Amino acid sequence: MQTFAILGSHPDLSMAEITAQTGAVATTSAGEVALFEDLQGNFIDLLSKLGGTQKIGYVIGEVAKVDGAELIAFLTSQLEQETRETKLHFGISIYDFGQTSAVQKLYAQSRIIGMTVKSNLKTAGRSARFVMSKEPALNAVSVAQNDLIAKGAEFVLLAAKDKVVIGMTSAVQDANDWSERDFGRPRRNAKQGMLPPKLARMMINLTGTSAKNKSILDPFCGSGTVLMEGAMLGANKLIGSDIASGAVHDTQHNMAWLKERGIKVGEVDVFMAKASEVSNRLPENTVDMIITETYLGLPRRGVETTVDLYKAVDYIETLYTESFSTLRGVLKENGIVIIAAPVHYLDGQTFEAPVVRILEGLGYTHSPLPHEPLIYHREGQLVGRRFFRFTK
Repeated sequence: MQTFAILGSHPDLSMAEITAQTGAVATTSAGEVALFEDLQGNFIDLLSKLGGTQKIGYVIGEVAKVDGAELIAFLTSQLEQETRETKLHFGISIYDFGQTSAVQKLYAQSRIIGMTVKSNLKTAGRSARFVMSKEPALNAVSVAQNDLIAKGAEFVLLAAKDKVVIGMTSAVQDANDWSERDFGRPRRNAKQGMLPPKLARMMINLTGTSAKNKSILDPFCGSGTVLMEGAMLGANKLIGSDIASGAVHDTQHNMAWLKERGIKVGEVDVFMAKASEVSNRLPENTVDMIITETYLGLPRRGVETTVDLYKAVDYIETLYTESFSTLRGVLKENGIVIIAAPVHYLDGQTFEAPVVRILEGLGYTHSPLPHEPLIYHREGQLVGRRFFRFTK
């Protein structure tokens, strides 16, 4: 059965995460929407694991064009089949699937469509509540708060070039849970830049394997975001190091906070060290995964020249050579490395270290990720992150 996924802010990265964890490959995608023929399993469990996907559900039909009457008939028919005797709750979300102009056209009709469906259900003897949004799509919080999946349906209308694909949501991301780990943790350092929890989760999932009962090392641990997400995924040993004592303390506090919230946290070992000296602390061949956002460089002020950025790239190249040459020793055979490396932007140009050449020169094997190049970069940012996967 065909399924849909509503992706995050970086769709290629979201699709790569899905493929890495499930093997499913999108047959069609546009913007934040992807369709799959081979995405299967328990979608609630899958969505609780993924960091980059907002919603997952099944495609249940389509109409040839933006036809309010046809949509009303279809949605009414779907809800009339509900066997639950409680009051039905339903909502409509509209996404651009290649036909931007149809999105606003559908949104303009969505209130009338929803209210007419509600009236039809009342005539048929079914009580219903129609949940509306000020935007074309309901966000995950609205879907959860209104209990649409359990008490009725969220209908997803995908505006394609020659049709409207209709889906029904099966699972939504727990936005409150993510927000709590991001903004509720005791130690955050926004001035130095922080790895978002969702992105850390995606990095772990890009390994293409499960973190459950595995050991994870982050030799540039910052405030411990990778280790926190590793704990959420069931890793049994979480090792972090950083050259800054403040970062080590932040990580220790955040890991303790996570445990206080009732999360099962495996063995935690966090210490101060240069990444190139971590091997002095850890036995050889004992780490399953190295997941890390490395040093991104000094904070950009927007006044840098190309000479400044070439110097920054040279520094990163030296750092990687020194660090990953020794880190290879602590990694198990066939162990996996995921790196978020800096990409600097200036006047339409990008500046980045030759990460693949460096690590292959140190004996690692490059294992390309789906949809490469995978870059996390928001408009206006001077520094982005590019993701790489290697094995020992």
